[in-house]
Amino acid sequence: MEPTMPRSKAIRLCLVSALLAAMLTAGLGGYLLYSFGAIGKIYGIVNLLEKTFYKDVDRAKLLEGAARGVVAGLGDPYSVYMTKQEWEEFLIRTSGEYSGIGVNIGVKDGRVQIISPIKGTPAEKAGLKANDVILKVDGKPVSTSDEAASLIRGPAGTEVTLTIFRDGESFDVSIVRQEISIPAVDYSMKEPGIGYIELSSFNEHSYMEMAKALSDLKSQGAKAIILDLRYNGGGLLDQCTAIAELFVPKGPIVTLKGKSVPESTQESKGQGLGLPLFVLVNEGSASASEILAGAIQDRKAGILIGTTTFGKGLVQNSYRLRDGSVVKVTIAEYLTPNGRAINGKGLEPDIKIEGDEAQMAKAMELARIEAAKNR
Repeated sequence: MEPTMPRSKAIRLCLVSALLAAMLTAGLGGYLLYSFGAIGKIYGIVNLLEKTFYKDVDRAKLLEGAARGVVAGLGDPYSVYMTKQEWEEFLIRTSGEYSGIGVNIGVKDGRVQIISPIKGTPAEKAGLKANDVILKVDGKPVSTSDEAASLIRGPAGTEVTLTIFRDGESFDVSIVRQEISIPAVDYSMKEPGIGYIELSSFNEHSYMEMAKALSDLKSQGAKAIILDLRYNGGGLLDQCTAIAELFVPKGPIVTLKGKSVPESTQESKGQGLGLPLFVLVNEGSASASEILAGAIQDRKAGILIGTTTFGKGLVQNSYRLRDGSVVKVTIAEYLTPNGRAINGKGLEPDIKIEGDEAQMAKAMELARIEAAKNR
């Protein structure tokens, strides 16, 4: 005699069968099997490790690693999973005040690269240079800029060791962290009639500092402005577009184009600078710097002088999960007002010239000519 199935179990099987039949009828069966198969695979691996690994396993830590791996599977260095702690550290870095070594970093050709050491910081004093590749931080290999930044940050007075690759050789650099407080804007009158503004980052104070700088320089009689975006690794998009309104007259600044967001163009509602403008750029000018420089170039609001920029033309958005962790995802690429996509390409300056001193000399030469016309 065959054993009889318990009635409750039979009812459950009938319900599951009915659900599967309904989903197959709706054309969702393949998705269901795929989704549960993929999720089941992850949990299967976790269970296997719990049973077979020679030490005790932290299940929560394994699943955290799985979440990180899912995002990494996109192959985009700017899309990352961050724990709650990592996210809080990221917010600190964009505030302009933190403990670290003072370096802007990005990813180029699949490697974490120094965009620029910030002037007067431990990174600059230690001899780090633009285009240095960061292979490891305290012996740990790094593959994304957020991962590297998280490891580089730490309490003031502590030491961090970077493994650097430069000119075909790798070497270690040990640097003592310190409190980093970076004014976004530094400005002065270079000589009568010529105002100079160095914009080092787009943090939460940048717009207010830039507006003050322009107001002060105009009150001191500036007839031409040199805007220095060299070694500016970017930052907050809203600060960038607000600053662009100070330089670019009414019309487009940047267009965002992505799959999950409608194509949108952010426009200037301002009157523009109203003075001759010369913008210094180089391979250390990235992201928000390129948005600003691209808008100025396309809208004929100024002349770009220097070398080809870094070429980061992507925009990220952050999505907070229930446990406080965050997925930062590249949601769009940006286009200049003339529709140019510059990711991986960069901006070509109007006047191409190598060397920091030669670039500044050329900007001063052109600014003198324009300032003389307006006296």
